[in-house]
Amino acid sequence: MTSAYCTVLSKGRLYQVIALFGSLKEVQADASVFTLCMDDDTYQVLKAMQLENVTLVPIAALENEELLELKKTRDQSEYCWTVKPVFLEAVLDRHPGLERVTYIDADLFFFADPRPIFENQPDCSVLLSRGDIVIPSFEKQEIDMLQRLLGRYNSGFLSFKTDQAGTDCLKWWKQRCLEECKNAPGEGKFGDQGYLDYMSDLFPNVCDITTPGVNIGHWNYGKHTFSWKDGRLVLEDGHPLIFYHFSGYRIVSTDDIRLIHESTRTDLPFVHQLYQDILPHVIETVSAVRPDFNGFASEDDNK
Repeated sequence: MTSAYCTVLSKGRLYQVIALFGSLKEVQADASVFTLCMDDDTYQVLKAMQLENVTLVPIAALENEELLELKKTRDQSEYCWTVKPVFLEAVLDRHPGLERVTYIDADLFFFADPRPIFENQPDCSVLLSRGDIVIPSFEKQEIDMLQRLLGRYNSGFLSFKTDQAGTDCLKWWKQRCLEECKNAPGEGKFGDQGYLDYMSDLFPNVCDITTPGVNIGHWNYGKHTFSWKDGRLVLEDGHPLIFYHFSGYRIVSTDDIRLIHESTRTDLPFVHQLYQDILPHVIETVSAVRPDFNGFASEDDNK
């Protein structure tokens, strides 16, 4: 194992992460995923499922005095974001043979092999996903304001090599997140994400991902069209859709799967229907293994 993926997971995203694991296995069968479980329910369900190439780490194994103090002052989202770079660094420390570690959000879904992302830019120590906002119904002033508040990059997929620049950059990101990680948009400081804007100015070999079809989500799907070609999903230029970021889903029940960010839009790409068709099967699979588990969101969960 020379590279690995990492994700941070709480019970409200467990159904989505099972979909993620299944999609990744389909396109990269030997992919290893280290999963930081933020609660015992999550850990016990995944342990019972015995998923191949998924290594479970309970949050208690990571927490030290500093993190436990921060946990008292940060909400669940803030704390999950805070521990992301801490977890990435811990995985690298405990697995010195790794040459690369890549963070993936639980609500990603892979449609094609992600390895070309790294093969196309082998000299980059850090790879970042652009988070350019492209929403046709928004005025330019609205988009410019959101971009300033949310940052130029999306932290749902980013990758660090274990060279000097990569590890230095990861350490710097960890320190910033420990200092502040607010669940509120603000210029230069939105959660763990705002800090990504500064990485290329502070460290060498920090690159924007140039491979098409990466980390498309509700904030930028307006610039793309999707179609089937030879049995695979492709973009308008024929490049494969590698993965889509299904941000904003709330699974209230098997029959009530909501998309809170785009509740009034009628032009969602058909990949959303594919995802929504998969999730009920995931819920059934989890229920068969642990009938007592409830990973559903509340009716008023809009965060």
